[in-house]
Amino acid sequence: MKETFIASLQRKELSSDFNAVDGVSFDVNAGESVALMGSNGSGKSTTLKMLSGVLQPDGGWVRTRGRIAGLIEVGAGFHPNLTGRQNVYLNAAILGMSKEETDAKFDDILEFSEIGDFIDTEVKRYSSGMYARLGFAVAVHTEFDVLLVDEVLSVGDAAFREKCNDRMQQLRERGKTMFIVSHNSGQVLRLCDRGIVLEHGKVIFDGPIEDAVQALEVSQRGEGAKPAHPILHPISTVYDRNPSGFGAPTSAQIDLPGAEGSFYQEFERGIITHAPELEGDRQTIGLTKGIFLSAYRRAGGPEGPWGVVAGSPKGQIESFDIRAMPFQNGYAWYSIDEGLGFAEPGSPDYERVVAAYERTR
Repeated sequence: MKETFIASLQRKELSSDFNAVDGVSFDVNAGESVALMGSNGSGKSTTLKMLSGVLQPDGGWVRTRGRIAGLIEVGAGFHPNLTGRQNVYLNAAILGMSKEETDAKFDDILEFSEIGDFIDTEVKRYSSGMYARLGFAVAVHTEFDVLLVDEVLSVGDAAFREKCNDRMQQLRERGKTMFIVSHNSGQVLRLCDRGIVLEHGKVIFDGPIEDAVQALEVSQRGEGAKPAHPILHPISTVYDRNPSGFGAPTSAQIDLPGAEGSFYQEFERGIITHAPELEGDRQTIGLTKGIFLSAYRRAGGPEGPWGVVAGSPKGQIESFDIRAMPFQNGYAWYSIDEGLGFAEPGSPDYERVVAAYERTR
């Protein structure tokens, strides 16, 4: 009050305006998975809070359809003096669930969160990771049409983050609409079809997720600037053969859970994997843009059921041959007559796909 009084006597400005978002406008269809991207302070979380109804815009309007569930920040909707069990019911009620619905899903929520006996402990004693586990478990077990997830899954161990990503992939396949705020380009490339990039509260790009990641990189580093993530050996041995084909790196090298010495790196137009258990030149190999790359990312990339890349594609589609590509756990294949598939050992298509691959030079 003293500073305000003195400023008024000195005829200084007593307040200033700041638009966290300015003229942001977009439409999202049911079933779309959208990444909200941008640097810190670009307006991502504010946009998400307006979508959830936590904030109201001072101009324009926000229209949503269906029930919305969200994780806007760690512990949002939790009361610190209540136990985890009590907060499950409280948070579920905030998200629109009845007590009967919560009763029916409580065991699933507890199992997913992996909280165990701490469920009856006051949440003020929880770590940030335990907060996120329980909050995410409640959110994804509600009946919702739209899921809003802010940058809360960066906490917790790698195994639980992967479990959350798998759950969101399942929700995506079920046709749920999702908004994800994340700085993890690998995560949004895996989970989202579309990216909206914000800069100083304005939309600077809205389009396919691969292009959105590139637009974000350009906005943060400038055209022609040094890449944000280093390309280290042995990934660099593959990248240096075709840098324009792979584009700039969109992630750092990521270790594969449960596979010592195996890792991968995401790029604007491709991915390179390294697995020491493979032989010779198959240990480090890349995959650039095309149908196999799109399908590989949709299947979860190196952390999904296909495993790491294990060889180059062979086969001429123009000659109506099967075009196949080996991965750690089978062969991705495509033909004009039958479309796209993945053949695992023991599956009906496996032997003929392998035969087609081996007879092709």
